Amino acid sequence: MSLISMHGAWLSFSDAPLLDNAELHIEDNERVCLVGRNGAGKSTLMKILNREQGLDDGRII
Repeated sequence: MSLISMHGAWLSFSDAPLLDNAELHIEDNERVCLVGRNGAGKSTLMKILNREQGLDDGRII
């Protein structure tokens, strides 16, 4: 069973979407490492998962 799941996530701040129908599942006792370039959306993804920021479409469970 997933601790947190993201289904069909869509988020865009400009013409190019940051998330385009993204899926994410984090399971119990799973370790996660978030790596990316500056401006790639790492902090935004964490805010979405923490429900501090909403999605344009999709859902967090």
